[in-house]
Amino acid sequence: MKKLLKNTLFNLLLIVGFTATVLYFTIFDYIDDIFIVLSRVSPLYLILTLILALLYHVIIGGILTKLTRISNPRYKYKHGIVNAFVAAFFHGVTPSASGGQFAQVYIYRKQGVPLSDAASVLWMDFILYQSTMVFSVLILLLLRFSYFFTVHSTLFLLVLIGFAVNSMVIISLWSLARLPKFHLWVSTKGIDLAHRWKLVKNKEKLHKNMEAQIERFQVEKNKLSSHLPIITQVVFANMIRLAIYYLLPFVIIKALGIDMGKYIWLDVMALSSFVAMINAFIPIPGASGGTEATFIFMFTRIVGFINASSVMLIWRFASYYLIMILGGCVFLAVKWYYSRME
Repeated sequence: MKKLLKNTLFNLLLIVGFTATVLYFTIFDYIDDIFIVLSRVSPLYLILTLILALLYHVIIGGILTKLTRISNPRYKYKHGIVNAFVAAFFHGVTPSASGGQFAQVYIYRKQGVPLSDAASVLWMDFILYQSTMVFSVLILLLLRFSYFFTVHSTLFLLVLIGFAVNSMVIISLWSLARLPKFHLWVSTKGIDLAHRWKLVKNKEKLHKNMEAQIERFQVEKNKLSSHLPIITQVVFANMIRLAIYYLLPFVIIKALGIDMGKYIWLDVMALSSFVAMINAFIPIPGASGGTEATFIFMFTRIVGFINASSVMLIWRFASYYLIMILGGCVFLAVKWYYSRME
């Protein structure tokens, strides 16, 4: 089963299968009405939607370039953008987005970046993105908590749990920077307890891995502290990146000429961030099926079911399927190019 879940073709079929099933049971009976809404799409707004979806990943490429240049000054922006699109493809076709970083390390090696530097960049990227994301979602929660908690009380519990989990990850990482010996003691005791309960076989190996991870984090923390101008730029870029992602449904709503009534762009950003929080609990590649259903459920309140379904179709294509297609093509092209160079 593990081998099957690592198979890209199987995961692609899984994505298509889950998506098709959810769409069949949610919007199939209303497909004629949805097509009528889709037929009203503004070409200019549609092009803007696709450009923003691509820009999101171009910004990620810029972030990777900035961080990589700390240790590899000659690293080029085009290499960072290639890395970003390949990572997007493998994030999308692996369960819980588990394959993206392995693909990034592969691309970094082909681009001449040493393994230790690649691991360092991915650590810094994770820390900075996670911190920025938690902060941005916190702001949106505070601004729109009371209303959406009342309207979506059941799903909102998952939103809060997702936010709490992401917050605990980043709080743990930053506390690790302050209290490394305490974290080592806690993790060591935890591994010993798991070994006693026969949940862990080789506790010595786990102890060494934990020590290595804590040491690695200390190295990355020192790098972050000594490159504040670059870190400030990366945090700002992450804020723009998240703003683009959360605003994308609003651009699509405008593209379809949908009236939101009393709701504004800030409500759309909040709902988009809530959908992202819930998606973290869906282990299927690309969170397929669950993403579509959650999006429709969340946005039905502000634009109605038919409109929400129409927006979702364009949003999902632009933010996921288009990027998957481009990312897969970029990976094949890069693999072909470097195979000729070797």
